[in-house]
Amino acid sequence: MLKGILVGFGILILSLCSIIIPIAHFVTVPGGPFFAGFVGIGHVKESSDSYGIKGMKFGSLLGLFVLLVAGIAVVVVMLLLDPSQKITVIMWFGVIVFTLYTGSMATLGAMYSSMRADRTADPITKETATAEV
Repeated sequence: MLKGILVGFGILILSLCSIIIPIAHFVTVPGGPFFAGFVGIGHVKESSDSYGIKGMKFGSLLGLFVLLVAGIAVVVVMLLLDPSQKITVIMWFGVIVFTLYTGSMATLGAMYSSMRADRTADPITKETATAEV
């Protein structure tokens, strides 16, 4: 699970770095957590859990990791720059919103990826069908 979380976090950082690219940032920045969940869950070992449980586990762990990293960043900024109380509240509000958004979108991406991975090809008709759960 750690490898998948780190892959997802790397994709999330790359999507945030793309904020300087005009036009493309309208897609990459808001969709970054979804892409992180979609790709990151593929690096997690197979489990017998349903796609919903897999997605919730992955999204919540990625959200906690983002909370840890963003929280450390805010504490470092607070210690180095000594911002006013209003700025401090705004920074912590941003951390909370970003964490919730990242966790929920990564959950959706991981669920979608798991659902697509559960589709199997029928060898006789060559059509895809959903796997029995």
